[in-house]
Amino acid sequence: MASVALSSKAVGSIVKIKVNGTLRDFIVVQQGKPSSIYDESCNGTWLLMKDLYESRQWHSSNVNDYANSTIHKWLNNEFLNLIDANIRAQIRQAKIPYRPGSGTSMSVNSGANGLSAKIFLLSNIEVGGQTDWSYMPHDGARLAYFEYGTGTSANNKRLAYLNGSAARWWLRSPGTVDSSSAWGVDSDGDSNYANSCSNSYGIRPALILPSSLLVSDDGSVSTNTAPTTPSSISVPSSIQGGSTITVSWGASTDKESNLEGYILERSTDGGKSWSQIYQGNSRSTTNTVPFGTGSVMYRVKAYDSDGLASGYKTSGQVTVVNNTAPTAPNGITVPNTVLGGATLTITWGAATDQDGNLSGYSLERQVDGGEWEVVYTGNTLSYTDTITKGWATVAYRVRAYDSNNAYSSYTVSPERTVNNNTAPAIICGSPSGSDLGEKDAGFMVSYSVSDVDGDEITVTEAIDGVTKRTFTATLDGSNSFNVTGEYFMKLLNGNHTLTITASDGKASTVHTLVFAKKVTGASITLETPMAADDQISICVLSVIGLIPADAEYKVEVTNNANDETPVWEDCTTAVKTGANYVFENKTAANGFAFNFRLTAERGPSGEGGYITSVQGGFQ
Repeated sequence: MASVALSSKAVGSIVKIKVNGTLRDFIVVQQGKPSSIYDESCNGTWLLMKDLYESRQWHSSNVNDYANSTIHKWLNNEFLNLIDANIRAQIRQAKIPYRPGSGTSMSVNSGANGLSAKIFLLSNIEVGGQTDWSYMPHDGARLAYFEYGTGTSANNKRLAYLNGSAARWWLRSPGTVDSSSAWGVDSDGDSNYANSCSNSYGIRPALILPSSLLVSDDGSVSTNTAPTTPSSISVPSSIQGGSTITVSWGASTDKESNLEGYILERSTDGGKSWSQIYQGNSRSTTNTVPFGTGSVMYRVKAYDSDGLASGYKTSGQVTVVNNTAPTAPNGITVPNTVLGGATLTITWGAATDQDGNLSGYSLERQVDGGEWEVVYTGNTLSYTDTITKGWATVAYRVRAYDSNNAYSSYTVSPERTVNNNTAPAIICGSPSGSDLGEKDAGFMVSYSVSDVDGDEITVTEAIDGVTKRTFTATLDGSNSFNVTGEYFMKLLNGNHTLTITASDGKASTVHTLVFAKKVTGASITLETPMAADDQISICVLSVIGLIPADAEYKVEVTNNANDETPVWEDCTTAVKTGANYVFENKTAANGFAFNFRLTAERGPSGEGGYITSVQGGFQ
């Protein structure tokens, strides 16, 4: 059932109040105090019973003393208790103007000195009686519903009925011609005083209710109370000028369950003045505090559907820090290749702060498009992160902050796809990066290759970037990088880098070793002698290469190379001069066979040389 505040009822309209269990019509005859002669207790909605309740004596002792009258006592006792308890509790204890005592005096007490009453009779002036009659006390002011004078319209406003017939009814104004009469209203609506106080006439009770009470659709009046004050209010303890904060507050309750919402106000001058910033049924709101504001306070009140409001809940005063946030970091870099199970380094450009209080950076990570998580806070411009194997994507964003916890906007990286392949592993007795030292003869490096993903692995062996061989490795099998024989011989003296590269087609692992070749001498011979059908008597040899002049250089030949102890003959001079050499040996136990051996040793100068080939013939 809809209801409105009693204050919204027009003068002359009807409201219903339950009296002795029955709803009775009451006329709204005045909203607010009729005039300044009334006490503040009379500030409300004045109601007058439309019809007469019953007939009663004004004063059983036949004296015109209203304060001690029979009717005054009956109205504020027996009749008052007939009114519904909820409404009875709301009736104003009003201070009404009255003539004190009995007799013919015109003196009136008003304002704070008025007669205290909850239920009362109206006065002659209040119902529009003549104000210029010398024998009528001025015990009030005309109520808005009534008209002055005794014309038809004015009289009709005063007409009242008892049991369906127009009847005379009492007013509270005493007659001043004698001490036994009081004013009343005739059955035609005219007022007169020629009424003996001991007579019985109609009783028309009047009362004053708070204007905040509710009137239902059926006209009945019910009570309404203001909501309780919100239980709390929360404001950030630190506020940056120009920032947006959240203000929240505790709930209010309402006895009539008609709580409608809250009104939030803000003060920037220490509570001297307030401005409304929010109205609604939420218990929190955001508010932007302008840059340059010195301090702020907030207060909140609840209100109900009838416009009644609670008291305010007020926050403490918070000093506003007028600090400018840093600029956003200048760029963010994330490697294009991101490997699951590996690390990567994120870098970003520096921010600036016009207040000179830049404190650091906050780096956040997003995995697989999910929530952002802070992974680093500090003042460096880089961070090394570990990528968990199994992530599909990863992205990063960074912002700067200052000593007042003011943050810049974010600088956001592109999203990177995570490669969850594991690179092959190379297992070697010499760790990658090892120095194998000086080598004066061929050598080999043993190693094996493994891969947790079980991929096919291609291995490439190289020295100084030149590939020696490429092959498909057997996982966990034994392999050898042979730097021997002719391959070793062709390497120049000096530093060399040996690399073993294992690739699964998606990632590669490189194992690097270094060594220094240091060969100061050489010896060359045929691994298998060259057999002849007959005696070998002469030969010619040519050594192609560079042999320094101070090198110790010797060339020997034999014609019985298959014998247990071959005869070696020095032919160095013949080789140097390009001449034929004639063998001195004439015998061969195991048949004639040719071989040569060449030896060279670096001389005092330290100058290196080389031999590219040995050519010649024999017969």
